[in-house]
Amino acid sequence: MSQTTQLQHLAIILDGNRRWAKANGMLEANVYERAGQNIGDVLEAAFDQGISCVSLWIGSYANLVSRSKVLVRALDKLYGKKFIELATHPTVLAKKVKIEIIGEWRNLLSKATLAAAQNAIDSTAKNTGPTLTILVGYDGVRERGAAVQSLLAKPVSAPSDLVEADTLLRSYSWSGHLPNVDLIIRTGVWQDPHNSAGFLSFLTTDSQFSFPTVLWPDFTPAMLHDICDDFAGRERRMGK
Repeated sequence: MSQTTQLQHLAIILDGNRRWAKANGMLEANVYERAGQNIGDVLEAAFDQGISCVSLWIGSYANLVSRSKVLVRALDKLYGKKFIELATHPTVLAKKVKIEIIGEWRNLLSKATLAAAQNAIDSTAKNTGPTLTILVGYDGVRERGAAVQSLLAKPVSAPSDLVEADTLLRSYSWSGHLPNVDLIIRTGVWQDPHNSAGFLSFLTTDSQFSFPTVLWPDFTPAMLHDICDDFAGRERRMGK
């Protein structure tokens, strides 16, 4: 018997922006403004479908420490703008969306962008509707490492059961309080479908994947609806 195909936690990896810039004759540093244009519409479409948790990976740790200063500044500027927009987005206000930001962003972003991020968190903290989790300066391998460090720093008896041990480690992770991810949408990699950097590895043991044949700037709410409809028709056996 298959498990329910109800989509509760959707994660989206916004990939393909620099390739879109190259294909459209745009400087890489200028593409991020274009890349941010459809975020609000896609989120609105997701929450309108009753999805209770949406996670957006909009910047990896490597993005913010390994790319050129010009690109990092462009990313930082986009983040600040989107944090301000999302905090007062009509869908966020109407559906009482709670915004969380996960990753090492506090050590990597400018003061102005940090202030915008904190305001988005604080101004929606008491909201009781769906959850929007934004991953910035995020790396799943580093999340696992941080969880181990936190666990070792406290006197906790080791569970004898392996599943209980995994649950304990998850409780020390950045994302462990979130529900398991049902579906991951990753744009831009349909010719080489893959995961990266242990993305939300505490939450994705049984996740489904979708790799639409599009780069992120061209992803639309209609595409999201089609993917969600496809997911609803899938049979999830969860290893049984």
